Amino acid sequence: MDQFLAQLPIFRALSPGAREETFSHFMLRCHEAGELIFEEGAEADAVYLLRTGLVKAVKYSPRTEPSTMEIIVPGGLFGMVAVLDRKPYPVSAVPFSRSEVYRIPQALFGELLRQRATFAEQVFRHMGEHLRHSQVMRSLHQESVEKRTAYMLWMLSERLGREFRVTREDIAEMVGTTLETAIRTLIDLRGRKLISSGWKRIGVIDPAGLKALSGVE
Repeated sequence: MDQFLAQLPIFRALSPGAREETFSHFMLRCHEAGELIFEEGAEADAVYLLRTGLVKAVKYSPRTEPSTMEIIVPGGLFGMVAVLDRKPYPVSAVPFSRSEVYRIPQALFGELLRQRATFAEQVFRHMGEHLRHSQVMRSLHQESVEKRTAYMLWMLSERLGREFRVTREDIAEMVGTTLETAIRTLIDLRGRKLISSGWKRIGVIDPAGLKALSGVE
C-alpha cells in the first residue's frame, strides 16, 4: 500500500482493503519543471494530487501577464472544481520544480464522493481552502511586492513547515515580480529577522510577523 496516500486525512476513513483497491487506480507520474500537468481549456477528465514538489495554478490572458492563482503543495488536490462542474479546466497546472503527481480518473473521483461521506467532506474542505487562497491572491494583486512576498512565505510556512526548498526565481514568479525585485525584498525581510535564506532554501523565523506585514486577516 502507498503509505504517503494512506496517511492523508482524505483517505484515513477508508478501510485498508478499500484504500488498496482505490490506490490501485491512481497513476503516479513525474513532471519536470515547466511541463504542463493539464492546460487551461482542456477537458477535465481527472483530479490530481501532488506527492512531491510545488505546482502553480496559472491563468493566462491575451492582454496581461500570466497570473498565479494558487500554489499547490504536497498532499494538495487540484483540478477538482472542473471535474465536479463538468467544464474545462479554468487554469493550467505547471510544476515549479520536478514533481510527482497522482492522476485520479474522473469516474473514480465521482464514485468516492458518492460513496464515502468522509472523503466528500475532506474534498469540500480542500475546495474551501483553494477558494480562500485564490481570493487572497487576487486581493493582493494590486498591493506592494513586500506584502505579496510576506503572504506567500507565510502561507508556504503554514503548509510546508518553517523551512522549505524554493528558489528566488520561484518566489519572483509566485508574487508576480522581477527576479531583482524579489531578491531585494528577500534581503530586506532577512534584515528584519523575519526570514533566513540559503541556497534554494527559505527559513521562516517569524511567521506571525510575515502575516502581519501582508495585511491579511
